[in-house]
Amino acid sequence: MFDLIDRQEVVRMARLARLALSEEEIDQYQQDLTGFLASGRKLQQVDVSAVEGTSHAVPVVHELRKDEVGQSLPQELVLSAGPDITEDFFRVPRIVEEQE
Repeated sequence: MFDLIDRQEVVRMARLARLALSEEEIDQYQQDLTGFLASGRKLQQVDVSAVEGTSHAVPVVHELRKDEVGQSLPQELVLSAGPDITEDFFRVPRIVEEQE
């Protein structure tokens, strides 16, 4: 089977996901992803022209409740469960990188 995804693409996806992969893991992911994509290509060859499209296999009924104001927890109680509090807020790590 030829590779549908190359090593550089696996390395790029790992970097985007902030994963540190060993050389063996890169090889394994390349094989796994190639197999996954090959399965998808095989499914694309199935003739489904006579199959009626559906969005769900069974009927779906959305039971919506009324949006009613309820009792809130005290702010002090909620904040006491947080690991890092600054003033009256949860402090979380920055996940968006600065543009250079």
